[in-house]
Amino acid sequence: RQEGRRPSITVYDLCSGHGLTGMLFAACNPPRSTSSSIPVRTVLVDRFEPQSHAVLKDCIAEVCPWIGDGTTGTDATRFVPSTLEDFFAQHTNKEDSTNNNNNNNNSDASVVISTHACGSLTDQVLEYAVHCQSAASAVMPCCYTGTDKGAPYGVRRALGVSMSADVRRSFFLQDTGAYHVDFATIPKTITPMNRIIVAERRK
Repeated sequence: RQEGRRPSITVYDLCSGHGLTGMLFAACNPPRSTSSSIPVRTVLVDRFEPQSHAVLKDCIAEVCPWIGDGTTGTDATRFVPSTLEDFFAQHTNKEDSTNNNNNNNNSDASVVISTHACGSLTDQVLEYAVHCQSAASAVMPCCYTGTDKGAPYGVRRALGVSMSADVRRSFFLQDTGAYHVDFATIPKTITPMNRIIVAERRK
């Protein structure tokens, strides 16, 4: 890592909508002045920034001011209005350049999350997580129509479309050899599309 520079963790909330999930990550990780602390920042990405984002951010900032507008010097959250394709292209180029400059000795870590990225957008999110060598990723898919393509017929017949699609996705992550993959859920009273695919980079 660069001399005198502390490592950081960046949470990328892709297809973020109003950005609540990503902002909660920033809210739960306040900046600390100790030398051993690792700053956490959140980048929210969606095609456009909805009006509800500013409302939610103001509400959270009343309790957790470090997620605010950067006036505290932390710049804990940032909204990037962009398609996934444009964001991936721009960020991948920057990341490759940074890695080359640092001789691939970059101690920063990234975490990729996404809540209800519709259909194949979830697959794009996972592909990005693998490409940027994220330390971890967690996605909660939805809109499964057509996403089970590539799963064996017997698996689709026995497990149905949604589970077959997520099994295929888990194998995609596992087959990289870099991730331990698991499933988790949240209560169905919150959403019936409640399965979470969790991937953690193997040590």
